[in-house]
Amino acid sequence: MNLTTAHSLWLAPLCWLLGIGCAWLLYRGSRERHGWGSGMQWTLGTLRALAIALIAFFLLEPLVRIQLREVRKPVVVVAHDGSSSLLATGDSAAFKAEYAERLRKLTEELGDKYEVRPFTYGSAVSEGLDFKQGEGNTDIDQLFRAVYDRFAGTDLGAVVIDGDGIYNRGRDPVQSAERLGVPVFAVELGDTTIYPDLQLRDVEYNRITYLGNDFPVLVRVQAHHLKGRSTRVVVTKGGKEMASKDISISGDPYFVEIPLMVKAEASGLQRYTVSLRAIEGEATLANNSQDIFVEVLDDRRKVLVLENAPHPDVAAISEAMRGIEGYSLEVRTPATFTGKLAEFDLVVLHQLPSAQVAMQDLLKQIDERHIPTWTILGQASDLRQASGTATGIDIQGGRGSFNDVQATVDKNFSLFTLDAEDIRAFERFPPLQVPFGQYALGRSAIALMAQRIGSVATTYPLFAFQSNTERRTAVTCGEGLWRWRLADMQQSNTTAHFDKLVRQTVQFLALKQDKSRFRVKPQREYAENEKVGIDAELYNASYEPVNSAEATIMLKDEAGHELAYTFSPSGTGYHLDAGLLPAGRYTWTAGTTLEKERLTAKGEFLVKPLVAERVSTVADHSLWQSIAARTNGIAVQPDSMSKIAEAMAERPEMKARSYAHDSFSDLIGLRWLFLPILLMLTAEWALRRRKGTY
Repeated sequence: MNLTTAHSLWLAPLCWLLGIGCAWLLYRGSRERHGWGSGMQWTLGTLRALAIALIAFFLLEPLVRIQLREVRKPVVVVAHDGSSSLLATGDSAAFKAEYAERLRKLTEELGDKYEVRPFTYGSAVSEGLDFKQGEGNTDIDQLFRAVYDRFAGTDLGAVVIDGDGIYNRGRDPVQSAERLGVPVFAVELGDTTIYPDLQLRDVEYNRITYLGNDFPVLVRVQAHHLKGRSTRVVVTKGGKEMASKDISISGDPYFVEIPLMVKAEASGLQRYTVSLRAIEGEATLANNSQDIFVEVLDDRRKVLVLENAPHPDVAAISEAMRGIEGYSLEVRTPATFTGKLAEFDLVVLHQLPSAQVAMQDLLKQIDERHIPTWTILGQASDLRQASGTATGIDIQGGRGSFNDVQATVDKNFSLFTLDAEDIRAFERFPPLQVPFGQYALGRSAIALMAQRIGSVATTYPLFAFQSNTERRTAVTCGEGLWRWRLADMQQSNTTAHFDKLVRQTVQFLALKQDKSRFRVKPQREYAENEKVGIDAELYNASYEPVNSAEATIMLKDEAGHELAYTFSPSGTGYHLDAGLLPAGRYTWTAGTTLEKERLTAKGEFLVKPLVAERVSTVADHSLWQSIAARTNGIAVQPDSMSKIAEAMAERPEMKARSYAHDSFSDLIGLRWLFLPILLMLTAEWALRRRKGTY
């Protein structure tokens, strides 16, 4: 034990001098004034000097340094595989009872010598041993990374892990196990015997398609010990067969990919079942089928191209749109168009409005219905009318002549993203023919491209957008887009850059904006082991977020069972935690009343079943043996788990370790040290009181 101070110890003598000085000033000449003897004077002075000196010494913040010795047991992590695949084969009741008791006994035995930290791993890592076996995925790498983050260092002694060696999430766990730097002892669970079995390994499909389309489904099938047998893969919906194909198993093991095409016959979130016809003698039928859910949209964006006259620009736009799903394109002149403008999400005006074409009624409908437009100016355009149709560009001084103008791309444009390669391509494209005049952007317009005449860059817009008004608009201030598509093929051997520009323009303009005042935002998909959380927003008449009104939601599963919930206010909106829900498709209807107005919203979402754990049930003990060999551990069967405790006891690095470290204690924090000061001051007071000087 050593004594030190926060300030220099050379100040300690000054504390004594301070005490002596104060005592001298207080008691000098006291014998003459009070008639004390010299003994009394020296006694009182000494008590006062000691008390003041000690108080002053405490102002130096004295510390006591004590060396402590701590004995730490090595940390042993015991990790149990909580996945459901352990129950797929064998006696699940016996496993939960007998094996659980064995593992608990091993944990207690290790706890006598080591600090045991139990965990259960699967989709996530949780503390404690859980034998419910409800995890739908297995991520062994995640466990080793969690152990490294929590315990890596000299205190970690070993890891004991059990499982069947099957993982279907995360990376290969071998490297993560080696990084721990401690032996890994594995308990090999599950059955490594390969039984005759037919497995639906995986299904790939489009999550979204459009009503009436055929969408692809790729089915991967694996078979063991079934050579010479046959089966059939079938896709059904509500009991109706949508697609099928026969399979002849010609090898052992056997693997094949089966492509199928399924027609989307109904809109909404549709459930399809992909199944394999059972073969007699299969070990399990649990991995012979899988449900898939496809969102079928009946929401095609309709684009109308109104042209002043046939023009190669329109053909180039039509070709670029050919590869974009969910959009339909109709090309007409104002004279031949007999449809309803209200049915279209975007109108492309090529060299319109024009002085030669009467279309005032069409322009009025576009403006009244707030239909987005893409205006492409050219030789036949009436610039005065075009400038007055709320396009976001003001044009002055058009005189019937034209400039050859190339593009300079604004790299700060933010309405949609363009790659650097796209920008370089656009700036190399040949000139457009732009009507001569003075061009100015409106307050709400943003220019994607500016005009470059020869080598002179101007501030005149060439391609501009407007999005902050009641309808979105775009203006291309020149004709000759067909030359851009040809140049793209000539320069880059592809039309991808031009096609991307057209598609992004159309997608941006035709995007339907949500102007509802009550918006409910569930995820499209939830996993079966994931809590269903739903957010909602409510806006008043001024579109300010509020959450003072009560908001409710009704969930309905595929069987028609209803679940009612009430949202909780959260921030400026609402939130609902519906907990875990069974797998399936759910429709919902939400509602609230604000200022005597009833606001509702409806939709659907999917809770996806977890099928990964039932696809493969053959244990992979080679993984545990590889990890044990690389980390200097051992892999044992459940009936030999006692070998793990014996192996740990033989390892010198698994002994308890003694650590010495300094501990500092603030001397002023020791209250008993104030007792001597109090006694000295009390004694001084009592003596003076007895002598009658107080």
